[in-house]
Amino acid sequence: MTEKDYKKVPVDDKAVHQEAVLQYGYGYRHVQALLMVLSLGVGYMARAHLGVTIVAMTSTKARHSEALETIANSTLRFDNTTTLVQNASYNLSQDEGTMVKVYDWPKSTQEMVLGAFFLGYGTMMFPTGLVCQRWGGKLPLQVALLVNGIVSIFTPWLTLWGGWRALAGCRVAQGLAQAGYYPALHSLLARWVPLSERGSLSSYVYTGSVLGTVVAFQVGGVLGASSWGWPATFWLAGTLCLLVFALLTVFGAASPADHKNISEDEKNFILGRIDDGVKRAKARMPWRAVLTSRHTWAAFAAHVGSGVTFVFFFTQVPTYMHAVLRVDIKSSGLLSSLPYIASFFSTVLGGYFSDFLTNRNILSIKNARIICNSIGSVVPAAATAAVSFTGSVPLAVGCFVLSLGTQGLVHTGWMVNYMDLAPNFSGGLMAIGNTFTNVFTVLMPLLVSALVTDVTNVYQWRILMFIMVGLIFFTNLFFVMFMSADTQHWNDNVEEKQDDPLNNSKQIEVTKC
Repeated sequence: MTEKDYKKVPVDDKAVHQEAVLQYGYGYRHVQALLMVLSLGVGYMARAHLGVTIVAMTSTKARHSEALETIANSTLRFDNTTTLVQNASYNLSQDEGTMVKVYDWPKSTQEMVLGAFFLGYGTMMFPTGLVCQRWGGKLPLQVALLVNGIVSIFTPWLTLWGGWRALAGCRVAQGLAQAGYYPALHSLLARWVPLSERGSLSSYVYTGSVLGTVVAFQVGGVLGASSWGWPATFWLAGTLCLLVFALLTVFGAASPADHKNISEDEKNFILGRIDDGVKRAKARMPWRAVLTSRHTWAAFAAHVGSGVTFVFFFTQVPTYMHAVLRVDIKSSGLLSSLPYIASFFSTVLGGYFSDFLTNRNILSIKNARIICNSIGSVVPAAATAAVSFTGSVPLAVGCFVLSLGTQGLVHTGWMVNYMDLAPNFSGGLMAIGNTFTNVFTVLMPLLVSALVTDVTNVYQWRILMFIMVGLIFFTNLFFVMFMSADTQHWNDNVEEKQDDPLNNSKQIEVTKC
């Protein structure tokens, strides 16, 4: 490519920009987006299925003192029950002669196993964000898929050998590997998605978490009750992770400049709209600029408010509805899936309409981010307040679905705003925001236990919910007041490769499509 091919499009040339946006079709950036969806989907499947699988692992008592256990193609003969792992039993599956081990773990042990993932996840969140800044998003994503695939496949045998401690160790390992998921995806999106498609493609990618969770819940229940038993869920999740790892390795690329088959037209189209025509060797996070910018703190605040609200509604509101309203949402497959289905559609539609309005100059990018984030924050806040006052079960369930459903709009709010502020450092900003959010979510159970001493007391729950409403409103208000959709000057705090032929070109020209 010549220097002429990489001259930057004038910012004020809106006619050329809009014509290119409306005419340019599908390309390799959409293939990369699909790979990201698959990566996030199988990752969430490996992450979320244990909430259902652990029921099949622990809910059945011992029925036989002598058994022949068949797990995959490996058999183990036990002469008597004294050779079994302590607190373990065997469950006769629907396939005659096949035995699947189940465990008599108390509720406290099950909670420790379920929480082990987040121990690893929270520990490595910040370091993996820095890795994404240095080496791009593809490598951390590959590591996450490979580790989760291998660990998932071997988890049934490791649990057979080491009991709940081995299972918890496997979950910690998976959490450590998945800590880089969102920083890696943000890094990839910032390099692959032009501004004109930032809302729609980013939202599309993040629906992978919704799809993966829904599939995990449904498949976990079906396979847990099948002749294969609960180990099959681990094997399926692991196999899918390895399959997507192979696809990402063969067809994925950290940036358009690294892709071997992308056309020059599409490369110019992408690079001309993310202001990144120079291939980066290293990126140094400008810490002082980041931590003293009110715009980044606005995004961090919205991140914390959204994340804490989601965790609260996902973990505490079902407890409230079960204890106060006598509605067990988790026992109903339909009620369990409805919030995710609603979230899927709100995420996709929010991203699409955001790009539709901004590309036609109906809304500015800043206003689009504010509107999407405000709807994704204020509506859940109103639903939270309504839940604490209603005694109607249908209304309470509707509020539950509405809250988690409309939260999908924040994907086109604060989440995309990291890429607006600093495309070169969006992965690191996501890691910082996730770190802050994890701190607050860890403190949430302490607040709940301090305020709600009687789970059937609606007034105690009401106080807690109004605290959450205040948090949501404050963080969104801070975002509205101080956010910016402009690329910050410190985004260019990078080192350029001296041997890169693009290094001598400071401007990019977009070929009209």
